[in-house]
Formats: sequence, C-alpha cells, structure tokens
Amino acid sequence: MKINAKPLLITLTLGILTAIGSISIDIYLPAFGVMANYFKVPIVRIEGTVTLFLFGMSFGQLFIGPMSDVWGRKTPLRVGLAAYVLCSICCVITSSFPVFLTLRFIQGLAGSACQVICRALVGDIYKDKNAAHVFTVLQIIMGVSPILSPIAGGMLAEASTWKYLFLIMAVVSGAGLIGCLTILPAGKPPAADKKFYLPVIFKNYIYCIKHPAFINYAIVRAISNSAAFSFITASPFIFTQIYGLSKKQFGFVFSGFAIGIIATGILNTRLLKHFEVQKITKLAMMCQLVTGLIMIIVLYFNGPFAVLLALIFIFLAMLGLILPNTTSLYIGAIPSFSGSASALVGAVSYLSAFLITSILSILYNGTAYPMILMMYCCAVVAYLCLQHKHLER
Repeated sequence: MKINAKPLLITLTLGILTAIGSISIDIYLPAFGVMANYFKVPIVRIEGTVTLFLFGMSFGQLFIGPMSDVWGRKTPLRVGLAAYVLCSICCVITSSFPVFLTLRFIQGLAGSACQVICRALVGDIYKDKNAAHVFTVLQIIMGVSPILSPIAGGMLAEASTWKYLFLIMAVVSGAGLIGCLTILPAGKPPAADKKFYLPVIFKNYIYCIKHPAFINYAIVRAISNSAAFSFITASPFIFTQIYGLSKKQFGFVFSGFAIGIIATGILNTRLLKHFEVQKITKLAMMCQLVTGLIMIIVLYFNGPFAVLLALIFIFLAMLGLILPNTTSLYIGAIPSFSGSASALVGAVSYLSAFLITSILSILYNGTAYPMILMMYCCAVVAYLCLQHKHLER
C-alpha cells in the first residue's frame, strides 16, 4: 500500500487521535468538585459523566468499525472528529447539567471513531511485530496525555476557568481533524458496493467471536484496560478526600503514573526485538498479580501511603507492555476484518470499563478497598484468559 505522508507524521497524527479518548476523561478529573458546585449536583453525578462518556465510546465503536470496512476509514473518522469538536464547544456554553450529560454521551459516540479507526489503520499499514512496535509508540504518545492533562486540569480547576478544559479538547480534536485531512493514508479501500447492511455487521462480528485466539486476546485487552479505568474513576476521591492530596498534587501524582506507562512502553520497543509478544505480555501480567496482592495486604494493615503509591505505580506501569501487545495480537488474529475486530474490542473494552465504574459507584464505602480489589480482580481474570488453551500456537 502506497503511503504518501511521512511515517513520523502518520504516527504522530494517529497518536493525537488515539489520545483524544484519554484527554476527554483525564483533563477534567481535578475539576469534579468545582463542576459539582457549578451544576449544583452531588460529585457522584459528575463522576457519572465519565461513565456516560465510556458508554458512548463503547456503543459507537460497534457501528463505526464495520462502517469503516464498508465506506473506507477516512469518511467516518472525519465526521466523528467534526462532531467531537462541536460537542466540546457546546460543553463550554451549556449551563444545564442534563444537556451536559447528553453532550458527553454524544462526545463519546463521536470520539469512538478515533479509537476504532486508528487501530484499524495501524492494522492496514503494519504487520506482526511492526504493528506491535507502532502500537507501543502510540501508547507512548498517548501516555503524554495523562501527564499533561491532570496538570492542566489542576491549574484550571477553578470556578472561573474549568470550562477552558473543554476548549482544550476542541483544540486537540481540531488538530487531529487537520491531520486526518492532510496526512493520514486512506488505509483499507472501501467495499466494492459501499452498502452498509446490518446483517453484514452481525456476520462479521460472529466471525470474530468464533475465532478463539481473537476473542481471548480481546478479553485480555478489555479487562486489563478496565483495571486502569477503575483507578481513573475512583482515584480523584481516594487521593484527595481520603489521603488529603490537593488538586495540584493529585495532578502531579496522576502524571507520575503515566510516566511509568511511557517508560515500560519504551522498554517494550526494546523487548520486542528479542522476545515474543506473548511472553512479554504474560510476564507483565504476572507482575500485576503479585503487585496487586501486595496492595491489598498494605491496605489491610494500613501501610504507608507512599508504599501504596509505589505499588499502584508498578501495577499501572505494566499496562505499557500489556495494552499495545494484546492490541497487535487481536488485530493480527483476523487481519481481513480489522475494522470490525477493532470495533468489537473497543466496544468490549469501554463496555467493560462502563460496567466496572458502575460497580465501583455501587460499592462505594468511603475507602480505597473497592478500587484496589477491582484492579486486582481485573488482573486475575485477564491472566486466566491469557492462559486459555486456544491461545497456544
């Protein structure tokens, strides 16, 4: 396939588009309290805007992925980016919480195009270890978002400035739209008839689900991702209310965890030159199992907060190895249906995150136990799925 744009610019554009989902959540976490006061709702309702966004991301990918297989990659991506920019601007304008909730859901639907099509484009352009390498680079680029976003959120989390956070979302997605129009290659060409039928969507999904290696890698990726969202959703309350961190301190701590994911992502690019993708992934998940168990013990015995932070850092850092590697594995399992495969995994990932964050809200008891236990359970389930016999080659 002929690529007219420079590889570095292609990767950078894909990185911006991939980071949009993360920015949409991370950047306004420190502003939850201010937003609750502005909309005159309990803070748990503001946390619900994350859950609703995740639901939109999950639901949207189920249609946009197959759409990109039929109509080509670029058209759904352009439409999704344009809608995302518009929703971000509307979030700044509105003073109604029900309208804000609706906009966040639509924003999730629109943003899902970035997630699913970026993964499919990587599958179109790169193969095997090259795909794993590119996914790792994207993970590193995307890791800049959790570093800068909470810092910006902490600095702008004031009654007079929090709306600027949504303007930042509009600017970033606008830059992604420009890159989409000028830099990204077309990827897989549209289907010959360009007709979009629901029966075809279901047929493609059934094919994906019946492929043992794909479905297992998909579950591993989705559950591992849910462990991260357990932390993202619950950490603002736990760190600021239970352990007394200020909004700015929380932003810096959150950014430190992102640095860990970037560091292991860089390490992954080196490890891929010497080890198989499956082996790297397995070792990273074993590290999560051990670290998660120690976290529970430290929490039970009221251990030092610094020790708990260090353990969470190690646990989350392993995602820099797990997420890009499992992404390349499931995309590589069924390359002919990369759009549908990417959509199905993206939907399952965000649906899983939606369910996990909903359960966390139900289990809320004013302690860190629900978050830590949920992270550990996700690690256990993901590891068991990775060990499934159908993954043997």
